[in-house]
Amino acid sequence: MKASLPRLSLDLEPELSSALKELAEGVARFGEANGLSKVQIHNLSLALDELATNTISYGFAEVDRQELRVELRIEEDEVVAQLDDTGIPFNPFEEAAAPDIHAALEDRPIGGLGVFLTKTLFPDPDYQRTDGFNRISLRAPVKGDS
Repeated sequence: MKASLPRLSLDLEPELSSALKELAEGVARFGEANGLSKVQIHNLSLALDELATNTISYGFAEVDRQELRVELRIEEDEVVAQLDDTGIPFNPFEEAAAPDIHAALEDRPIGGLGVFLTKTLFPDPDYQRTDGFNRISLRAPVKGDS
């Protein structure tokens, strides 16, 4: 039987390559320790990678205090991913432009699919701005390999 890791907290550096590497390793470690399916580990990693990339690339451009934390936890039968950052106030689920997924590839602008993908994988994302932090929470039922 695998040892569980009911909570994992990561304080990520605001440097893209090191943050994304640490994030991917942390999500894999957490998912494997808690018996999540490979698909669910991949989906968590992909969504958090997209959100962290946006924060580091755009959210920190005009702020001095750059903090980015990710917490993964199991609550009853759900996996919860929470991303907190001190970037500019921004609710990606309401403020990001929706991509035209029906346009021809050559007519689409680069980028813009990350938030769409996150909302597809985690249909009820939550955003709050509290005490100088953006807080994004993603929830999904725990799915193990069966």
